[in-house]
Amino acid sequence: MNHLYQYSTMGALVGGMFDGVFSIDDVLKNGNYGIGTLEGLNGELFIKEGIAYVIESSGTIREVALDERSPFASVTFFESQKTLKITEALTKEQLDIEMLQAIEGMNSFHAVKVTGTFKTIKARAAKKQESPYPKLVEAVKAQGYFDFEDTTGTLFGFYTPRFIQGIGVAGYHVHYLSDDLRSGGHVFDFVTDDVTVELALMNEVTMTMPDTPRYRHNDLNDPDMLSDIEASE
Repeated sequence: MNHLYQYSTMGALVGGMFDGVFSIDDVLKNGNYGIGTLEGLNGELFIKEGIAYVIESSGTIREVALDERSPFASVTFFESQKTLKITEALTKEQLDIEMLQAIEGMNSFHAVKVTGTFKTIKARAAKKQESPYPKLVEAVKAQGYFDFEDTTGTLFGFYTPRFIQGIGVAGYHVHYLSDDLRSGGHVFDFVTDDVTVELALMNEVTMTMPDTPRYRHNDLNDPDMLSDIEASE
């Protein structure tokens, strides 16, 4: 059974909790696929087949060292439960609908892996911030934006039900990494060409929260949290 291991929450990240409190070594012990970011909101973390990569705001992609640290990550040992073959041009919005219906997962966390070729992908990568950290909605005003065409690779991420948004991003939150390790980022739109979609429900979730003075002493009960998450995406 697929099990989601969640390190901190999107709500905490929105509040500027960018301190790297979780080592990549520890994160990888609980999953071979996942997404997140690095200390200081440095880029887009992509874990594939047990190896962690980061797509930085410059577009540079590199393997992440085990002693580097993350403020936020979601990982699982991915085992597909449902497979779809898509050979038509679908946008992210269209594929999201297809996936949600196929897995019957509107009210459940689930993971998605999409492999193959894409006609286009629109992505971004957050720029590293320095302490004292701003809120996420301010931090993402400075980031790299990328447009990829005719690219082959893997898109991976998680679906969070809307009624519990704040743990993750409501809906599908996905990152991309090309097979040649030259393209990637946080994905906000795409058009498929020829892809295989794999889905897996997760009814078990383990959460590990930061244990730092800054986290304990900052009030994260922000009434603007949900709107800030949507604005940051």
